[in-house]
Amino acid sequence: MGTMVGPPPEPAMKGFYLTAFHRAAGEQWGQDGLRDIRARMPPREAEEAFVERAPLWVPERVVVAWCFALWEGPADRKRPGYVAWLHRHMDLSFGRVRKWLIGLASPHKLVEMAGNVWRRDHSHGTLSGAADGKRAVFTLHDHPYVDTPQARASIAEVYRYSVELTRAQNVTETHALVAPGTLEVRVRWA
Repeated sequence: MGTMVGPPPEPAMKGFYLTAFHRAAGEQWGQDGLRDIRARMPPREAEEAFVERAPLWVPERVVVAWCFALWEGPADRKRPGYVAWLHRHMDLSFGRVRKWLIGLASPHKLVEMAGNVWRRDHSHGTLSGAADGKRAVFTLHDHPYVDTPQARASIAEVYRYSVELTRAQNVTETHALVAPGTLEVRVRWA
């Protein structure tokens, strides 16, 4: 796989997330789990996901294939294991400084910053957020994470957990397609 320097032609995310995917899955399921994920992925995506060093950008199709393989394989189609992996990968990919800063932010500030963070880490799609009181709405447009129920549930949990990292309590989410290519994630907290 060639090294992409500028914005890639297909939807992609920063490569450091792929490193976190590997670490989180390895911590949770060991080398057997990583082998299972690879075996369940389509060959092209598996080759791009299992590289010695993560590239600057990783195609989102690789991310989606990884998540499907993990769900079917090590997570055994059970939400608790899958969600634990999502949380751990986020903890690892945010890094200590970013996670510390999120912990200092209010849920409102996090929602306000979401679009900028998205643009820095993803080549395609648009994320916006609005908060009022103890609720927020994240809206993701024109991105592969909107295309399948599994990807929608995954990114909705990422947004919910992000709000939880601000130390908000009892954070819940609901999500739905509100138009073709548009996912709305509603988050509430106590």
